[in-house]
Amino acid sequence: MPSRLGEELEDLKRRSGRSYAALAHRTGLSRSTLHRYCQGATVPGSFGVVERIARVCGASDEEVDRLYRAWRSPDGRQSPVGQESAGQDDSGQVHGGPDDTGPEPPPHDGAEAAAGGQYGGHGQRSALAAPLRTFYWLRAAALLLAFVVTSAVSVTSYPGVWQLPGRAAGKAGGQRSPAVPGEQQFKGPLWSLAPKPVPPEFLGLTLNTDTGLMPGFRTGSVRLWNSETRWGTIERRRGDYDWTILDRMVESAERERLPVLFTFGGTPLWAASDGRNPIFKDSLASPPDDLDDWDRFVEKVVERYRGRIESYELWDYPSHEGMFSGTVSLLARMAERAARIIRRLDPDARVACPSFGHLRSERGRSLLREFARTDALESCDALALKMPPRKPDGPPEEIIELAADVHRLLHEEGYNDMHLWNTGPDMSIVLAEPLDARRARDYAVRFYLSGLFSRHYGMRRMYFYNWGGTGLPIVVQPVGGRPTEAGLRMGRLARWLKDTSIVSCGEGGRSGLAEGAYTCRFERDGRALRVYWTTRGRAEVTLGRGAQRLRHMDGSTTPAREGDRIGFGEEPVMIEYRAK
Repeated sequence: MPSRLGEELEDLKRRSGRSYAALAHRTGLSRSTLHRYCQGATVPGSFGVVERIARVCGASDEEVDRLYRAWRSPDGRQSPVGQESAGQDDSGQVHGGPDDTGPEPPPHDGAEAAAGGQYGGHGQRSALAAPLRTFYWLRAAALLLAFVVTSAVSVTSYPGVWQLPGRAAGKAGGQRSPAVPGEQQFKGPLWSLAPKPVPPEFLGLTLNTDTGLMPGFRTGSVRLWNSETRWGTIERRRGDYDWTILDRMVESAERERLPVLFTFGGTPLWAASDGRNPIFKDSLASPPDDLDDWDRFVEKVVERYRGRIESYELWDYPSHEGMFSGTVSLLARMAERAARIIRRLDPDARVACPSFGHLRSERGRSLLREFARTDALESCDALALKMPPRKPDGPPEEIIELAADVHRLLHEEGYNDMHLWNTGPDMSIVLAEPLDARRARDYAVRFYLSGLFSRHYGMRRMYFYNWGGTGLPIVVQPVGGRPTEAGLRMGRLARWLKDTSIVSCGEGGRSGLAEGAYTCRFERDGRALRVYWTTRGRAEVTLGRGAQRLRHMDGSTTPAREGDRIGFGEEPVMIEYRAK
């Protein structure tokens, strides 16, 4: 049975609307430690830890008093597992704070107050409680003020660390305004790390076909949506499943050795009573009336394709009322239930939380933030999102800025290492004018390169939207037809990056390039590879020691050597270096 202290902490946590991850971020405790406290499995050895959690949850003084009495009571002090050491979480780290300075002395005749504790013996405030509270909160306020001032200086003075291409000047495409007087300058990449493999599935495509045909150029993974594989298409009547199309798509992907991302969405007409906002004739945006129907469908899909479908996206585009008209809390419940089923039936499958969009709008960000506070993200391996440029014809490098904004939002909610999967554009894509042939071929390649540049912000997959469609700004291959130049160049980039590891990325003057120019460094078999491109116009770079070969997107190759001055533009190029 949970302790009384655990029950009261859990009530406060639920009332606050914050997830365990968000509370962990704000209290300095781990998620698992917070979960144990709120479930009553263990009890903190220091009441300062309890008060810290309570204050973050917005507890009043009266509620803190009640928590103290619960902590002091036998029910609170003796938990099913036992009492933890003061200020320590499950990692063994000690977390300091104004009211968490180590183990407290035994309560006896006001000894806690005399020793600096907030509460006296027998659960009553001591004579020193009020002035000591004032002292501690003044000290906390001073520390917070120092932190805010330091942070403000850091963000202002070091934009290369916290800001990203385009943010300093408020422009798209990496254009920066002149340096602020006194701004710290540096030379080098925006970020670098030990070599990390670029998995083939990073370069993905959403398939807009039910034929079973696959791309005629190299790609790394496929996403099923607009492929007649919605819930409402498969289960037109309760318990009556038609797997014909999904079988065909999965079998074709298996032949091509392409990992499949199956996207859930589209409530069947029979499963919801209000029938709200349908975009598809066979499906509804309304959530199901009975979540048991949802559970059964998820079970049927995972049982049938266990080990064959590599990953699952738990709903498509819930930010659009035509795709999902339920509440965020209900969507979170659906995601948690589905994730549990997938973990049980196919532990090797990966799970991506629903793909929110409109992330440059206040409403879109609010929906994502609300979802993050439900704890549903704890159930997922990745967060699928709609992350396009500002406009369908805008530079793909605007994805980098959006990825950084999302990373910042998730960090604020306590998720510092969430993997992001970009599942494509917003609905406006269907109304956009076609790009001309040159811009289309360059955009298609830079879409993936911008995703690789965004690795620093958690980006792990990019699904281009889409393959097979002909009514979009960029056509990469019509179903049954030949690949366009844009599609061929996508395949060429996949070959360039085969078996590589990414090392660093940078842009502009700090990386020794013209403003609006980008570069990423890769390694393969001991050889360095550098890709260069711009958002607009031309730039040049002088090649360093070991330069051997220059590859162009049209498939041609020319010799290169140290000291050569080479030009590049919106069409990326790659420099290969000799092995060290």
